[in-house]
Amino acid sequence: MDKVDKTDKMDLTFCKLSAYICIIYADISIFMGTFGKSFEREIGKNTGKWVSNVVFGDGHSTPYRRVGGSQEPRKTKAEMLHEQRLEQIEAEERLKRQQIKADDKRKEKEQLLSIDHAVLQNIDAVAGIKIPNNKENLINLLSELATQVKANKWHKNDSEGKIRNKFCDALFEKYKQCVYLLESIDSTTPQLGYHKSIIKKIKRQRFFKKHKWLIIILSIPCLYLLMMTILFLNYIGLLTLTLILGFTIAGFYAIRKLILAFKDPSSSKTIQVPKQAPEKQIVPLPTEQVKEVNESIFFDLNENGRIEQKLSSIWAKYERTVDRVIINRNPIFSADGVKNSILFVGVNPSYNLSDDIYFISGSDNKSLMYGSFYNRSDAPEYFKKLEAFSNQLHKPYTHINLLYARENDRDKLLSFDHNFIREQLELTYDTILKIEPVAIIFFTDYCHDLIFGADRWVNPNNKRNGAYLLNGTNIPVFFTDDITTLTYNKQQELINAIQDTF
Repeated sequence: MDKVDKTDKMDLTFCKLSAYICIIYADISIFMGTFGKSFEREIGKNTGKWVSNVVFGDGHSTPYRRVGGSQEPRKTKAEMLHEQRLEQIEAEERLKRQQIKADDKRKEKEQLLSIDHAVLQNIDAVAGIKIPNNKENLINLLSELATQVKANKWHKNDSEGKIRNKFCDALFEKYKQCVYLLESIDSTTPQLGYHKSIIKKIKRQRFFKKHKWLIIILSIPCLYLLMMTILFLNYIGLLTLTLILGFTIAGFYAIRKLILAFKDPSSSKTIQVPKQAPEKQIVPLPTEQVKEVNESIFFDLNENGRIEQKLSSIWAKYERTVDRVIINRNPIFSADGVKNSILFVGVNPSYNLSDDIYFISGSDNKSLMYGSFYNRSDAPEYFKKLEAFSNQLHKPYTHINLLYARENDRDKLLSFDHNFIREQLELTYDTILKIEPVAIIFFTDYCHDLIFGADRWVNPNNKRNGAYLLNGTNIPVFFTDDITTLTYNKQQELINAIQDTF
């Protein structure tokens, strides 16, 4: 009985287990069927989207958003209008700042123009100050100018400072002219030393003011070298340094001696220092001739305004074709000729601002002239040398220039309209014929290049007694360097050549 019960219980348990297995299998079958169909549908849908994107682009694909992507949220209309308004306000502010900056620049430019106008007026006033030849009046003027020079300091080198410094430069230039004139009148005047010391002081102040940053920059390496020198001295000692310098100097001296000992004397090219003519070689004019000189050997080269009228015509004719800087400078000419004289001819007058003050203005104020310095004790040193040379020939002298335009750069001057040069030369040729010199000495290669040639003033084939002749005359012509630069021997050779033509 017990065995039957046990068998029945086992059968019942097996049956229950079988039933559970069947139920689980059925559920799995149902689930798998449903999942498979869903999986198939999802695969087909996504594949269609991919094909659509490839064929038609994103415009035809199903929109979707990835979670956690970088796409920003869409801005509202109010936000967009607000941003546009902010950009508009910023643009208006930027335009306003640019307008303010432009107005500031315009005001600054107007201010600089106003300052420049005032400075030019002051410069004209300074230039118009007449420098007296009387010693007492000149000293009084110097006292006034000294106060002005001290009060008007040089400014820094910015835009405004450069303009204001023009007046300081003009004032200082006028002051120096007065000092130099006082020195020429009386070099023993006690006030002269004081005014010269002011010139030196002002020059230093002007230099340091204009070149302050350059001095600061250069002082840095100088300080560095000074520090290194001090450290070097501390390291080696003063006695050691003295011995090193002594041996170095002795070594250089010994090497120089050896070089000179083995050097070929014939290959030496030392520069000869020009010898000045001994005083006894300068033969003064006879007393009776001096008396004659003092009476009436001068004559007016500008008679009836001949030279100044011609120069005025030339300058007006070429004012558009010649450099404005040069054409605006009044030409200079010699107004005095000396009869039976040696004629010295330079190429053209150099430019010096003080000439407008010292030289005599023509009747039309468009040219400047100077008289003869012959037989004058107050003649400049240069003209005294010309007179000493002509005295050795027992003749007076006359000095003129080929051209009348004032310019230091001769190459620049001669590069202008050749007719401008030609008409000046024609005027000079007529003047030479009026002087009728016993001989003409042309200085510098510029004179030679201008007038020497078969079709020019001096024909290379027209010579007499070893000297060239001026075309249309029997006047001997000589070309040389400025005689004031010639050695004594060269001067004697030239004197002998001129005497051979008398």
